[in-house]
Amino acid sequence: MDYFISERQFDKNAKLSAGGKARDDISRILSHMGMKAIRLSDFERGPKSLAAKLAEHIRIAGMWHRAFAHVKRGDVLYVQFPPILHTVFYVGCISSLQKKGVKVILIIHDLEILRWKKRKDATVAKRLRFDIEEKSVLFRADGIIAHNEMMKGLLANLGIDGRKIRSLRIFDYLIPPFRGKTARHGARYGGPVLIAGSLARHKAGYAYSLPGEPDFALFGTNYDGKEQDNIRYMGAVSPDELPYLLDGSFGLVWDGDSCETCSGVYGEYLAYNNPHKASLYLASGIPIIIWDGAALAQFVRKENCGITVSSLTEIGPALACMSEPEYAALRENAARIGRKLRRGTMTESCIRSS
Repeated sequence: MDYFISERQFDKNAKLSAGGKARDDISRILSHMGMKAIRLSDFERGPKSLAAKLAEHIRIAGMWHRAFAHVKRGDVLYVQFPPILHTVFYVGCISSLQKKGVKVILIIHDLEILRWKKRKDATVAKRLRFDIEEKSVLFRADGIIAHNEMMKGLLANLGIDGRKIRSLRIFDYLIPPFRGKTARHGARYGGPVLIAGSLARHKAGYAYSLPGEPDFALFGTNYDGKEQDNIRYMGAVSPDELPYLLDGSFGLVWDGDSCETCSGVYGEYLAYNNPHKASLYLASGIPIIIWDGAALAQFVRKENCGITVSSLTEIGPALACMSEPEYAALRENAARIGRKLRRGTMTESCIRSS
């Protein structure tokens, strides 16, 4: 039997956050493929003493062992990684499964050893915890589904056997049912460039120093900037509703604190990860603009579903000299890719090719 872990994250702002969308979509795809879910729920955590934190890690490890109790020899378990219910003892849970003859496959969502660990406010204790919780499990897993070839190469450079790593290429983005022809909005030549996602300054500082051209329309939480002649803030919308409200020419895939390049912890992370907002735009039939140093830039160029730039100041001139037929070709390819993402094709193909 094939199983998968389906975790429900504790999030007070879940309705307006896309944070759980990728995990939920993969759970739906794996269920559609005939796998059986092992469901767990997260709980609210707060400040604790070192002893209380250790007790919590032990408690969570016990929850995992109980969840795995009925999995037996010959079964395959897919784990969305890192687990929401994280514990420094997670590698022990995986080891106990493998001793029973269970094969464990990780589907990577994020690698905090690349992102959170680099933050200036990351304590030594947290850096150590990420190494224990992530590296040990990555080395132990029987198989890994990485975002792309850049992430695959990075994991191999860490010493992980490259033969057990597969590349997803890009995340799926389910929109059931998608009413492309009846949606009120969509991709259109000459429309504003769309920015979707968390707009908190520590993550998207660039959104507060956008160039004077072209027009931008911003969707997301934690925006505290001022609207300008070419900048409109459209509010925060749930990930299920957002595809029907996107009205523009391109979707922007950018992160970090600068318009000149993707810099800082979040900007540099684009060199390895597949940002979920790229899948949102393409699943909505909208071509994308992405940093040319992003891992996903190669996919965009190969599929001709958008353009790459090194700086946000290049967008205005690039769009000004783009003809309507040239844009129509990009839009058509975005729609083609979008149909695959809405069906879960990328995840299913990656798993079936193993």
